[in-house]
Amino acid sequence: MKKTFLAALLALSAPSAIVAQQHKIEYSTPFDEPESGWNKVMQLKNGNTFFFHFTKKKGIEVIVYDKNRKVISEQVITSNNWEPKKMSSSMIEGLYELGGQPVIFLHQLLDRTPTLFRIRLDANTGSVLEENAISTLPRYKAGAAWAMAYGGVEAMDFYIEKDPVSDNYAVVNFNSFAHESSERVEVIHYSAEGGGNHKVLNRAFYDAQGFKYLNFIGMSVDGSKRVFMCTYGYNTNGNGGKDSRVIISRLGKGEKEFTHKKLEFTDDFKDTKAVMEYNPGTNLIQLLTLTYTTSKNKFFSNKTTAYYMTLMSYVDPESLYIVATKPLMNEKVSSYAQSHFASNNQSYSGLPQQMVINNDHSTTVLFEESDKEVVTNANTGQIVSAKTFLGSIGISELNEKGMEQDGYAITKVQQANGLIDPLYISHKSKGHWSYRGGVGNPMIVNNNAFMSFDYVNANANRYILFNDYTENFHKGEDAKRKKVVVAISDANTVCYKLNNGKLDKYFLFGAPKEDNESKFCYIESSHFMKDNNTYATLMMDRKGRKKQAQIAWVSFQ
Repeated sequence: MKKTFLAALLALSAPSAIVAQQHKIEYSTPFDEPESGWNKVMQLKNGNTFFFHFTKKKGIEVIVYDKNRKVISEQVITSNNWEPKKMSSSMIEGLYELGGQPVIFLHQLLDRTPTLFRIRLDANTGSVLEENAISTLPRYKAGAAWAMAYGGVEAMDFYIEKDPVSDNYAVVNFNSFAHESSERVEVIHYSAEGGGNHKVLNRAFYDAQGFKYLNFIGMSVDGSKRVFMCTYGYNTNGNGGKDSRVIISRLGKGEKEFTHKKLEFTDDFKDTKAVMEYNPGTNLIQLLTLTYTTSKNKFFSNKTTAYYMTLMSYVDPESLYIVATKPLMNEKVSSYAQSHFASNNQSYSGLPQQMVINNDHSTTVLFEESDKEVVTNANTGQIVSAKTFLGSIGISELNEKGMEQDGYAITKVQQANGLIDPLYISHKSKGHWSYRGGVGNPMIVNNNAFMSFDYVNANANRYILFNDYTENFHKGEDAKRKKVVVAISDANTVCYKLNNGKLDKYFLFGAPKEDNESKFCYIESSHFMKDNNTYATLMMDRKGRKKQAQIAWVSFQ
């Protein structure tokens, strides 16, 4: 009785309003929790929902649900071309609906040769309609591993970007070992509009603009018309001097060469990550960049905080000139945190995780605080274990001119295994994934998929979702009083509604009735479909030691 009264008192004193929010939620028939691997939910425009379970050695398990949330097909996808037994060392470079069909872009190393497969599935049965090796890169030669580990040479890779409003996409073949810089990067522009056929619209090699080395930063596809790409070109003392620049480039339909523009203020942007999108409301390309500057170790601790310079640049797509560049200062996010968080007088220090262009052409930038803890062997320098502490969430609302109009902050304390890089949420939204078993305790690697947070921008409202302990839910927004979320089975999915400068919070799947009950979602699996305002996710329902999985469809407004 005393415990219940205290929880109620804490709830009343919390700066965020606690409400009993009800959304329409539909559930699939329960099934056993999937074994280790990766899980992804995809809603299709025809009303069906696909649930993918990427196993380590058995291939890809697929369950298809119809509009009534009933199972209509189950498949296990294997192949004689790519190797199901190598799934644990494979990478999913993208998972999209193209031409009305689910399409998986699978990257495998076959006989030391990087190969990109495009796997097209039937939208009703999940069976394979076609699989092709659409790109290959040169076979790794002897000494390649040493060059990547100690010589600073990046691994060969593939990058894929889809136009958010059409079935056009582009593939980058990145050959980091090419002797000639003009042969290092090839871009192929595809269209899958009008059906399942994937037509090559254009392809061209990328002129390195006199630079010996190139790093890929980002890409944006404007329908069937053109592809924009951002790279970092640089030389060394032994190769043309130490000049370096960020380069914005465009490849138009029918053109065989890129048009380039070097950005003059970007001398030291080598370690740069980005999200690049075209905003149809402003007719400008928005380039959100994170450039690593320094890192600092905390005294008497293994925790390391990395510092980045974050910029939002607005680029004219015709001239490729920068119209404006603004640092992301998060002043309104910091102001919200300082006025709502107990014992917090510091500016908000989260790193960007995603950039979302809204229907009204405004922009939402999502942030997350992050500290890394790395333990190394004192004799060899090798990493023994690594953790990432994922902290408070920041939401910054920018108008069409890039001015911050509003800001929110939400406290959260989670521990993930291994090292999680910035822009993780942006990569998740595109279906990027690979196994993360390298360092740390392999027994809790799968917990990472339940960490971090998700953002839903429905037609009328915006929401933040993450998994948290019930005791934290009733402790207001004081991060120092909250328990670090590690054992995910004790957590429940919490939802915050952004409500005109306020935050309304509630348990998405209902408040737990008993201490040994919990309902939490596999954040990494989730898919929000803007067309019907439905958020679909893999949900775990635990009662004591019994745990079952379900697909949950949540209708947001």
